[in-house]
Amino acid sequence: MSIVDPELELEPGDHYDEFEILGRLGSGAFAHVFEARSPNYAGSIALKISRAPVTDEVVAIRALRETRILQNLRNPYVVHILGNGMGEDERWFMVMELLQGATLLERHDFSAAMDPAWATRLIYEACMGLDEAHEMGIVHRDIKPANLWLSPKRGPLKVIDFGLARAWDPGSTMGRDATVGHMLIGTPHYAQPEQVHTGALVPASDVYGLGIVFYELLTGRMPLFPDEPLPVVRRRLRHKPLNWLGAHVKSPVVDVARYPEGQRLPAALRELLHQMLAKDPGERPARGGAAGLRLAQILEEHFGLQVTAHLHRGGAPGLLIPGLHHLGAGGQAATLYWLGPGHDAVLTPVAGGGPSSVNGHALAGPVRLVPGTYFEIDGVEMRLEYPPQ
Repeated sequence: MSIVDPELELEPGDHYDEFEILGRLGSGAFAHVFEARSPNYAGSIALKISRAPVTDEVVAIRALRETRILQNLRNPYVVHILGNGMGEDERWFMVMELLQGATLLERHDFSAAMDPAWATRLIYEACMGLDEAHEMGIVHRDIKPANLWLSPKRGPLKVIDFGLARAWDPGSTMGRDATVGHMLIGTPHYAQPEQVHTGALVPASDVYGLGIVFYELLTGRMPLFPDEPLPVVRRRLRHKPLNWLGAHVKSPVVDVARYPEGQRLPAALRELLHQMLAKDPGERPARGGAAGLRLAQILEEHFGLQVTAHLHRGGAPGLLIPGLHHLGAGGQAATLYWLGPGHDAVLTPVAGGGPSSVNGHALAGPVRLVPGTYFEIDGVEMRLEYPPQ
């Protein structure tokens, strides 16, 4: 029998269905998160349980939305779901990998600037975590430091809490758009100007949120309030969401070169940062991968850090970010799918496409590209070089 009261006050040693509670990890507006274990999972897991029984349509839709999104995301820069279900008390629960580390909000002192190479790498990883969702037609809608998880020993950043995410592409698996009138979605500090103008959020809206976080990491200041340290702005506008929204819509972005930390940044990085913060979403990088590719180029050219694979095909190698890529004439010969560092890419022929081979053998089905593999697409020999681990 489950031990749970109406307020879900579970303590270490209590049981919720099959799960033994080991401790509380956190709480949000819609759910509590516990460390737990179960005979059905190896080791400890994170157990997310809705605060209330799922009798309310809003709670049910939110639970279903987050579950469906996370079940489809495979890249290493997002939290992964292991299972989900309904408890005896009709609360929805989701079983997730137990993350070690802390959020960016907890880990970083936002009154000071972060090392620019490390900040750039973190935002690159966030971009790549979001890009898979963007490819599926999903926008996160609540990008902020509290939803960016830092693993120990500089392991990969993970984007967490897709509970506010919705489809922006009518062709996505979720089948509805993110237009919500002028109701505020997400956190005012990181809200987008289009929330006021149109109410419609698109992948470039997530890029804007990351741009705000990026600017704050690089300077210790909020880009819409010149010279004020970020903690001062936060305190001043703590309970004033309309002031935040007004600034996002009306206040110009302070040139990052106004500050000594910004003056030391590569010009290419300053340019990209300001594009990510454009008021018009059409002037920003369209999605996470577009911003991520440029961040990867900056990391390699200016900071000496290789975070992407290199695709060698004849001349100088090109950068290859995680995701799905189409190769050959018109992209019709084969597809190459790479999850990211620590994973081998998979090359798959396209039916009716041009000639393709791997290590001299005709490509007849999906093949893992282990290090050292060479392949030929439409007569062009290629080789993939993975980033160092």
